[in-house]
Amino acid sequence: MLSDAHCHLDGSAELAALQRDEHILAIINCQSPAEWATNLALVGDQQPLSFGIHPWQATTLRWAEVTPYLADAKIIGEIGMDSVWTDVNLLEQARLFEAQLRYAHDHRKPVILHTKGCERAVLTKIQKYPNRYLVHWYASPEYQLDYIRLDCYFTIGPDVLTDPAVTQLAKTVPLNRLLIETDGLEAVTWAQHRPVQVADYPSILKQSLRVVANLRGMAPVDLEAVVYENLTRFLS
Repeated sequence: MLSDAHCHLDGSAELAALQRDEHILAIINCQSPAEWATNLALVGDQQPLSFGIHPWQATTLRWAEVTPYLADAKIIGEIGMDSVWTDVNLLEQARLFEAQLRYAHDHRKPVILHTKGCERAVLTKIQKYPNRYLVHWYASPEYQLDYIRLDCYFTIGPDVLTDPAVTQLAKTVPLNRLLIETDGLEAVTWAQHRPVQVADYPSILKQSLRVVANLRGMAPVDLEAVVYENLTRFLS
């Protein structure tokens, strides 16, 4: 069975229906109360929802308004820090990131991490809060082994053929911590420099499985079963 360890629906009822009809297990990301409400209406209890204050929104969402959603979410995330794709103050990012790490630790909820450009800072903070971590689309050649030593799960993004750091990670992640993600169809369009349609979604996941399976010297069907089992374990 296919799985997608990190997906933005972007309000697409068509994509939600395809995931349901094709029995694709996916963690659906929510990063605002409005997105939570939309995704909950689209998937109900058919898919696990994650919720967290994304580093890009560290100065626009207040803690008090999101705590009900953190409480309802099965997974906290994606949360983290970013010095590449946003100019949001890093001190504010760090403060809110740590608050969410503490919440997840205290409530025993797994976490999805966003690390762009702040790989060392994120690594340092999560070492203070032992938990079950999923590192989303890690695309840095640095600190990979350090995160692996913490027994993190890793998603391989749809640029595995074109980003050497992602390719390297796909080869080295322990097999029982390896996951596949799309990050949503807009992210695939960005990563692969081509327009994609909802109908392409299963083939996108299968393409990533074929590429990673080839890098690992495995049959794609075997890797498909492994990553599905890994995602189920992460969620348990």
